[in-house]
Amino acid sequence: MHFCIQWHDWFYQETVASVDSASGAARRRRPRDRRRPPAAPPTPSTRQRISAEELAEALRPHLLSPKRMWAMGYPLEIEPTSSKAVVYINPPPRPRPLQLTTWDVNAPEFVPGGSQSDSGRGSWGSTPRSDSDEEADAVEHLCVRCDKMFRMTRDGEYLVEETCAYHWGRVCGSDSRYTCCNSPSGSKGCSTARFHVWSGTRPGMNGPLEGYVRARSPRGGVYALDAEMCYTTAGLELASIAVIAADGRLVYKSLVKPSSPVVDHNTRFSGIRPRDLARATKTLRDVQNDILGFVGSDTILIGHALDNDLRALKLLHGAVVDTCALYPHSRGFPLRRSLRALCEELLGRSVQRGSGGHSPLEDARAAMDLVLLKVHEERRNRARLSSQLSILQPYDPLISSA
Repeated sequence: MHFCIQWHDWFYQETVASVDSASGAARRRRPRDRRRPPAAPPTPSTRQRISAEELAEALRPHLLSPKRMWAMGYPLEIEPTSSKAVVYINPPPRPRPLQLTTWDVNAPEFVPGGSQSDSGRGSWGSTPRSDSDEEADAVEHLCVRCDKMFRMTRDGEYLVEETCAYHWGRVCGSDSRYTCCNSPSGSKGCSTARFHVWSGTRPGMNGPLEGYVRARSPRGGVYALDAEMCYTTAGLELASIAVIAADGRLVYKSLVKPSSPVVDHNTRFSGIRPRDLARATKTLRDVQNDILGFVGSDTILIGHALDNDLRALKLLHGAVVDTCALYPHSRGFPLRRSLRALCEELLGRSVQRGSGGHSPLEDARAAMDLVLLKVHEERRNRARLSSQLSILQPYDPLISSA
């Protein structure tokens, strides 16, 4: 009995000592654990495996309807067998600065009786125009960077070479400041370029547009693509493209030589430099033929703001999943969340952070991972709902006994 009491006291003391030492060690380790940064969540492709057939079936409810594609600016075919497309571009959501017009009160049209050289006809006479033929044939464009109007000939020549002063950042925050220089909205641009540039489209109806292609036979499959563009005299043109499969495997990647003279390589965003296009050998037609070699009429294409990519690629396609629609902006369409913000919030990783511009391969993989994340979440929710429904099933003695 005495041995049992001693053994009990010894075991109790050892247990208390071990617990105290463990708790003390835990307390000593706690500050170190707090300083350790949280691990980034794994990418969806590594958490669960899903076949291309299962992924295609899971994405059927998320395919954009033709009406939604039209509203988002996707190119649509005019006729079933034509190579012409029409595009509807929504007006930009940001307010445009008012174009101030100044009037010269000493101009002849404001002088009573007209000028001495107009023979009493005033400014409404039939005197010959002084404009040249090029100016008469000029087309007016809106610069997508500084929101100023500029004029070009139909052959792509600038009538006036004017420096473009613009902000490359977005307007954010409650005080509406640019992210590039923290200047208030409406302030003078912090960056300059030699020429004004335009996108190749205008708000409203655009078309008919030539040179579009479409897959005519089914091939299946699910791919994510991203394209980078540069500014030419004809607007934005394709300069680089990358296509990946659902498992992240690179399927296609190529540099593209624009068909029009390059005005701005847009390196800050596209990552394209003059030396890249100098070694580009494929044309847009070559890339279109390559893409149609594995993309069929039923192939699902994934991307972020995929309408821009398909317009640059001049590809008509009806089975698309756009992460802009999959993860809409809190204030609704036409506002769109950026790919960088979605990846930081949902995937726990940073993209488009390098100083060398965007990588089409990185952006395509990010779009694919965002789609896989949504698919896996929906599968888990369906499994959880089915398990809850099985628990709530009414008791039937005949079924239970069987």
